[in-house]
Amino acid sequence: MKHILFSSFLFITVCAFAQDDDFHLDKEYAISKNGTIDLSSSDAEVIITGTSRAATAHVKIDRTVVAKGWYKTKGSFRVEVEKENGNLKIREQQNSMNVGVIGYYDEKYKIEIEAPEGSSLVIRGDDGDYFIKNIDGSISMNFDDGDAQLTGCDGSDFRFRLDDGDLKMDTGKGSLDVVADDADIEISNAAFTSLSARLDDGDFLVHTSLLNNGDYSIDSQDGLVLFEILGGGGEFSIRHDDSRVKAEGNFKTLEETESFTKLSLGQGSAKVNVRADDATVHLMAKN
Repeated sequence: MKHILFSSFLFITVCAFAQDDDFHLDKEYAISKNGTIDLSSSDAEVIITGTSRAATAHVKIDRTVVAKGWYKTKGSFRVEVEKENGNLKIREQQNSMNVGVIGYYDEKYKIEIEAPEGSSLVIRGDDGDYFIKNIDGSISMNFDDGDAQLTGCDGSDFRFRLDDGDLKMDTGKGSLDVVADDADIEISNAAFTSLSARLDDGDFLVHTSLLNNGDYSIDSQDGLVLFEILGGGGEFSIRHDDSRVKAEGNFKTLEETESFTKLSLGQGSAKVNVRADDATVHLMAKN
């Protein structure tokens, strides 16, 4: 939802034209069962759900604007949907030049997509919130100020770039690559085979099993790193400045200095490397 002191004249392509600053699109598009949905939007509530449908995606977009007062604008807003080689590309484009005075402006903007479960996602956004459920392909998300919640996503390739927001996943496997600024990240019930996380200011909480010969790397400047091992084991190398390191479970201390801690867990051969500046590192092991 957006509350701002200006409005825009809407010019919409994609099979419909807006009137009175509102836009509504409700259409089925052909897509392969393992196709990619490439979405670019700004300040929308985005809901993407994987279903048993095999060859189509249902795209529903609703943008409603309520304005009170006097205003005059020159600008455009359009959404383009393109089909290419079994994939879908959805692009929002808007450009507004605003003059005059307005008393109130309220924008409600929602994008809902039902897609085949095997779909992959490439998402780029500015503000907005994302709710993704039962998508089993790869997921790549790059957004600035917003929150993302992934539920039941059974893919094996996850990539995230976020600035100020939160990310939550209730499961995960395969590879995870995260770069975040001021963000909190929480991932439960995972079985990642490789992990790379680079965070500035925020908490990183991950609960995962470890694969033999798997590579796991976490670099955190300021916040909490909570790493819970649900199964497997290996060697943990932690480089720390002004940080506190805590280990719970059957960890064995191999080396410990003012700036470096080395631990082992079980007979596994995973490599876990943590670099903490002003962060707290908490390791937990269930086995």
